[in-house]
Amino acid sequence: MEISSEKSREKIKSKKAVSPVVSTVLLIVIVVILAIIIFLWARGFIKEKVEKFDKPIEMICSEVNFRASYIGGKLSIVNRGNVPIYNLNVKKEKPGTSDIISLSRPINLGAGASASESVPVSGDYEKIIIIPVLLGKSGNKNKQYTCPENNGVEIEL
Repeated sequence: MEISSEKSREKIKSKKAVSPVVSTVLLIVIVVILAIIIFLWARGFIKEKVEKFDKPIEMICSEVNFRASYIGGKLSIVNRGNVPIYNLNVKKEKPGTSDIISLSRPINLGAGASASESVPVSGDYEKIIIIPVLLGKSGNKNKQYTCPENNGVEIEL
């Protein structure tokens, strides 16, 4: 009987296990990798803060005041407020569909300035909505911010 018990002891001694130090290091590495993955994933949900006049640019959109008219393929804009308008997006709407186009080049309308741009609206569109685009700061960089549609001017065609 002693021979068989010695053999079983040798089998147990010959099996090697992962040392506690190695297993602890592996666990820490796995936790750090998971934390990095979660951080990178969550960072996509947080928007970069864009400011204008030391306020969040979303608040400035409600202060934009401009008048727009569309006659014969020409869009005329007059900035009646104190907020400079960097560019404009034009949303063309007809029953069941809409298209948004951006002007080919920035218009940079300062306070009291006006501009006229050619904007082709072909087809059976019923109205266009002129949506202001502002230029704000995010860190050291300038960033464009398109205001919500309710800050735009609607023009019936």
